[in-house]
Amino acid sequence: MKILIKNLSKSFNHYKVHDNFSLNIEKAEKVGLYGPNGSGKTTLLKIISGIMSFEKGTVEIGGNLVKSENHKVRKYTYYMGHSTGLYLHLTAKENLLFISNIYKNKEFDLDVSLELVGLSNVANRLIKDFSKGMFQRLKLAACIASNCDIILLDEPLSGLDDEGQILFSKIYEDWIKIKKTILMVSHDRSWLESKTDRILEIC
Repeated sequence: MKILIKNLSKSFNHYKVHDNFSLNIEKAEKVGLYGPNGSGKTTLLKIISGIMSFEKGTVEIGGNLVKSENHKVRKYTYYMGHSTGLYLHLTAKENLLFISNIYKNKEFDLDVSLELVGLSNVANRLIKDFSKGMFQRLKLAACIASNCDIILLDEPLSGLDDEGQILFSKIYEDWIKIKKTILMVSHDRSWLESKTDRILEIC
């Protein structure tokens, strides 16, 4: 699904993070976002996902405008950010079932997804007791549970050990095969270059 951003402006306390910013991402394209802290990479992902407002410009997902009152367009994107985006008082299993129901993913296979991310043995544990790496694995499973056309990834390798990074690569390759549109942030430029079609550097 295509992403089209025209003349986007976003400020925090009179500081402009984005000023007349435009971007066109084609369906199934993989784009990396690279730049220093505070350059607006995470802000951009949140705006595209519909969870953050902006002052000027337009953002379109598959021809549909992203607006606060247009909740339907949010079903096309899943944002995997630094915060968990999950419910600490629920188990891993309950969180994934909740997300798959929210996004009406009737084909979601809970057991397969938990096994894929290496969390089968803790499926019934409250996630408040999870380590950072376990959280990151669960967030990857949540992306699968959503089955969204557009995946927005903010430092997806954060907290993952070597095994976790390998499983991420496997999941990522699966997304490529089924033609997901992917926008991904990382501070590792060489890694981004190996994973994406092009890199957009934000200063």
